[in-house]
This record gives sequence, C-alpha cells and structure tokens, in this order.
Amino acid sequence: MKLRRISYLVLAASAALSACTSRPELTEAPLATLAGPNAPPLSECPTSKCLTVVVAPWCGVCHAIVPYILALRHYLAAKGVATRIVVGLAPLNVLRPFAVPFGLDTQLDPLPGLVPANEGVPMFVVTDYDGRLLKRVIGFPSGPTDPDKVAAALELP
Repeated sequence: MKLRRISYLVLAASAALSACTSRPELTEAPLATLAGPNAPPLSECPTSKCLTVVVAPWCGVCHAIVPYILALRHYLAAKGVATRIVVGLAPLNVLRPFAVPFGLDTQLDPLPGLVPANEGVPMFVVTDYDGRLLKRVIGFPSGPTDPDKVAAALELP
C-alpha cells in the first residue's frame, strides 16, 4: 500500500519570540517521509483534527515549552485529538536526545531535512482527517499555558 507522508513547513517564529523576517504563507503541506522508530505517517490523521508540533533542539523556546507540549498532548488525547511531534533542523545525533521526552512516535527530520531551516520554530499545525491545513500558529500560542487555553487558541476541542 502506497502511503503519502506529509511534513509541515516551519514558519517564522512569532514576533514576541523572534526577530525573523516575514515568510510566505503556508497553504498546503508538502509530501515528505520522516524517520521515527514508531512514527505513524503524518498524512494519516486518525481523528477529525490532528495537531503537528515542529520543534528543533537548538531552539531555546522549544526547550522551554516541552512540558507544555506534553501537557497539551495528554489533554488532546483525552479529547480524541491525535498529536504528532516533528523534531528537526539538526543532525540526527542531536535530534535523538531532544526527541526522547516526546516518545517513540516522534518524527525525526535530520539535516538537510524536509523542514526548511530558513523558517522558524516552534510551529503548531492543525490539519483535518484528509490532511488539509486548518490552522497554524508560529511560536507558542500566547497567553495562559493551560492546555485547555492553548487548545482553544489552536481551535481544537
């Protein structure tokens, strides 16, 4: 069976988190294959909406929000929303240690990689069952860090 695999572009970090320049709008997810020991294909969303979080090990904000990403993932799982984590933009030997807290289903995208290095992280991408882009948030959603508030900012249940 031939499966599409989708990774999501990483866009410029939010103004509060970065001074990156403006990037083109993301309108669709490119086809890609990412490696992970037990990672399901990103094109397969087993729920009506899926959240994909893209992070990098050299990103200070990404390190700081690991506990919030894990809490959000647990919260969304209880609500029936699948969450996938993509760790990329670095060599494989650097990705692996940073991916450990996220679990064995973490997607790894080592350099040169499929996620463009000239964009920014972290990025949160919401897609539907068919892989269509519904929403993206660059940087950690602002405001309270409670999982229910972050989920609401991402327009998830």
